[in-house]
Amino acid sequence: MNLAERTQALLAVVEEFRRRRCAELLEPADAQAREIVRNALAEARRRVRTAIAEERQRIAAELAAAEARLATQRRLAAQRRAMQLLGQAWDGLRAALAARWRASETRARWVEAHLARAVRALPARAWTIRCAPDWPASEREAALRWLAERGLRDVRIESDAAIGAGFRVQAGHNVLDATLDGLLADRTAIEGQLLELMESAP
Repeated sequence: MNLAERTQALLAVVEEFRRRRCAELLEPADAQAREIVRNALAEARRRVRTAIAEERQRIAAELAAAEARLATQRRLAAQRRAMQLLGQAWDGLRAALAARWRASETRARWVEAHLARAVRALPARAWTIRCAPDWPASEREAALRWLAERGLRDVRIESDAAIGAGFRVQAGHNVLDATLDGLLADRTAIEGQLLELMESAP
């Protein structure tokens, strides 16, 4: 083998060594680069998922807050309507009760119902009945007879200009208030019943 051939063979060996060495160095670098790219893509996907999830949560929170505000506004509007209706109903109820007292037929039912309550609830001694001045004397006498039939004879009826409608029965320290103001005294309970009636109305 002459010098040129030996040189060529030596160059071939060096080239092969260089190629193998480059492959040994490049393959791990390529693998590492692929791993870096894979990890970067995975991290990018994770960040996108996280960003999407956070955005969904933010939108859901804003939507829930908007729904809560709307529900509050609706509730407040319903309460305002209810208060307005209750104000009108209260005035109407007061006027209707006053009209019932002015009409003899309904006044008679008023007197009988509340005197019957008084007979059941109050001690049967020394009654004083204070009434609206417009309660006719004949009806007062009829009420005294009705009470006497039930064993109550110590009863005095007095007019009271402060009473616009109805009457108040006092027996010692016990009182049954069947005046217009007395019947409407528990406004909260009455308004609750009015609301129930309004809500159940078609």
